Amino acid sequence: MPILKSHRKMNPFLLKRKVFTESKALLDELLEVQHFRTIYNIFVAVFCIFVLRAVLVDFIDTGRVALDFEVIVFAFGRLHMTLLPWLVMFLYTLLVPYQVLHIWVNLLKTLQLPALLTIIATVVLLIGHATVLAFYPVYTLMSQPFGPASCCIITLEQLRFLMKSYSFLRETVPPILQSRSNDGEMHLPQFSTYLYFLFCPTLIYRENYPRTPCVRWRYVIENFAKFLMCLFYGSMLFKCFTIPIFSNMNKQPLTFRSFVLIVFSATLAALYLAILIWYTFFHCWLNAFAEMMCFADRTFYKDWWNATSTSAYLRSWNVVVHDWLYCYIYHDLLWVFKLKAQSMAVLSTFIVSGAFHEYVFMMSFGFFYPLLFICWFIVIATEILGMPSTNILLWIRILFGLALLFSMQSLEWYARIHCPVQKNTFWTRVTPRTWSCYS
Repeated sequence: MPILKSHRKMNPFLLKRKVFTESKALLDELLEVQHFRTIYNIFVAVFCIFVLRAVLVDFIDTGRVALDFEVIVFAFGRLHMTLLPWLVMFLYTLLVPYQVLHIWVNLLKTLQLPALLTIIATVVLLIGHATVLAFYPVYTLMSQPFGPASCCIITLEQLRFLMKSYSFLRETVPPILQSRSNDGEMHLPQFSTYLYFLFCPTLIYRENYPRTPCVRWRYVIENFAKFLMCLFYGSMLFKCFTIPIFSNMNKQPLTFRSFVLIVFSATLAALYLAILIWYTFFHCWLNAFAEMMCFADRTFYKDWWNATSTSAYLRSWNVVVHDWLYCYIYHDLLWVFKLKAQSMAVLSTFIVSGAFHEYVFMMSFGFFYPLLFICWFIVIATEILGMPSTNILLWIRILFGLALLFSMQSLEWYARIHCPVQKNTFWTRVTPRTWSCYS
């Protein structure tokens, strides 16, 4: 708290800012240690066993060797159709915020109505964002039968463009207003820096980032190859653990005993899937793009596996989103309430983060099942109460939470297949069907 009090009279935009420094990906550093690489090799060996199992089962059943990509094809259904909504959102984010900012700055130089001009520019951007980055992608997902992964791509890109455009305006508008009040020159960022920001793997806008001298194309190809292999690995997990168990749930009633057995038997699959998602996106995908963009700060995650509290785990699992929430939700709320409501700022940040994650789940799977949001409030309660925690206790909570989330989402997915409704409405999408279907 002494640090917070020292900032009481400071401008909110001068509070602690994200500093980008050249750094290597943590997992790349750890894999240089033989002991850690052995653990990594174990995961690769398990992947090989899954592939071998799929090959042997196909050979026994059909008499020929064939890898089944049915899960991937279903998950990425209508993937080619995601290009249109992505292109619309990208072109809007690329052109409209920058052009509105450019016009606003030029009018500020000639007119003497800064408040009115700012209000008009804000209203224009709010209407544009609500139409193109909010309503349009939701309408697209609701009106076309995309696969779950394709829906997830559109939803994540929607949130990415929203967060990036907000960061760009949030970082550029205050210095312009400050320069005008001091009768200084109002500096407008170059369009090339904004274009670079839209593609580089960060949600925090800066005019300059640490850069690497060249692109290691072998590193890029390796990470994209690992990304594709992880997709196939994930399909094997679903084929071995999810489909055989949950696709036949309609043949017997769901009792408390069977539910407990399902949750605990799903622990290993849920853990593998969570680690796989983290490795696929936060290491392979982001590092590949960072290398292509010569983006030198590779701190996309920290050592979340060593965390001893849930808050530390959430801060280190996804550093990219955490930095955005920390800079634009937590810090801004501290400034608005004069640094007197730190607990409220923390609570609000958790709620916004939980809402983001729940929104991604809802749009990806096509139904609202707020189990993740409930888990979020449990996390908040444990943090507020200051319950003691160790790394072992944290891992027990993580394993149980992942297994519960994995099981409940799978049950609800198949419940909607086994007990369909004649017409999908708002209420059918937000009303859970698990317990009524399997009773």
